[in-house]
Amino acid sequence: MATGLKKTVGRLPALRSANALAPAPVNALGPTAMNKLDPQTLAMLMRQGISPERISEISTQGMPANTAGIADLVAYTVPQLRGTNARGFILSDARVSQAEQNRGARGAIFAEPNAAPDTFAHEAEHAMAKKQLGHPSAINQKFDELIGRPDARGKFVLAAMDLAPYLKEKYGIESGYFNKELLRRNKPEVLLYEQLAELAAIEQALGVDLTKDPQLRKTLFKDQAVRETYNAITGLRQTRLDARDLPPYTRQPEPASKQSFFDRAKNRFGFNN
Repeated sequence: MATGLKKTVGRLPALRSANALAPAPVNALGPTAMNKLDPQTLAMLMRQGISPERISEISTQGMPANTAGIADLVAYTVPQLRGTNARGFILSDARVSQAEQNRGARGAIFAEPNAAPDTFAHEAEHAMAKKQLGHPSAINQKFDELIGRPDARGKFVLAAMDLAPYLKEKYGIESGYFNKELLRRNKPEVLLYEQLAELAAIEQALGVDLTKDPQLRKTLFKDQAVRETYNAITGLRQTRLDARDLPPYTRQPEPASKQSFFDRAKNRFGFNN
C-alpha cells in the first residue's frame, strides 16, 4: 500500500502461501539503524503516528525476487499494523515537487509482523515505482502512456473487480483493491497502481504468469496491448534487472506464436496499439 489512497473499511485477510516468509527481527531500531533511514522517511513515519523506536529491522534474505529491484532495500516490522486493514506500506510524498526527493529516499518497506511474501512483493512494486517515477501512483500515468488509450485504465480496474471471485478461488487473492466498496470513495482509474501491485505480488509469491491464465486471457488480459503494458510496468521490468536489460517500462511486442488469432488479425490490419 502506498500512502494517499482512500482505503476501504474493515480488514481483508492477506494471502498466506505455503512458504510464508517470517524473517526473524535483526534488532530493535536503535540509533545505528536509524541512520539507515533518510530524514524524509523518518519524518513521514512519525507523521503517521509510528515511533521509530517501536519498529524492528528484519532480514531481507529470501524475500520475493522483485525486491532485488531495490538496491538500497531495508525492511521493518511495525507492530501497530496488527488489527488494521494495512499489511504493509512504503512512504512517499505525493506532491509533484517532492518527486526527486522521493527517488533519493531509502528503499524502505514496512510490514506487519510475520507478513507473508506477497506483502513484501506488493510493497516492492511500489518502492520500484517510487525510485523510477517519483511516486508509486505514477504507474497510473505510465500505463496510460504505454497503452495509448485514455479509457483503458478504468476499464482494467472494473474488469479486475468483476474477477474478484475467480482471483480469490484460483490464487487466494482477498485484497480490498478488488472490492467495489472502494468505488464509493475513489474513481476506478485511481486504483490501478494498487491492483497491479497485488497482481504482480501474486506472480512473485506463487511463481505464475497471470497473463497466461486461460480465464484471465479471455477477460482481464484478452487485449494484447494490455498484456504488453502490464508486462512492461510490473516486476523487474521497472528496472534494468530484467533478463532482457531493457530500459525501465519498455513495452515489448508479444511473439506472434503467443498471440491469439484475433490478436494477429488486429495487428495485420493495424487495430492494435
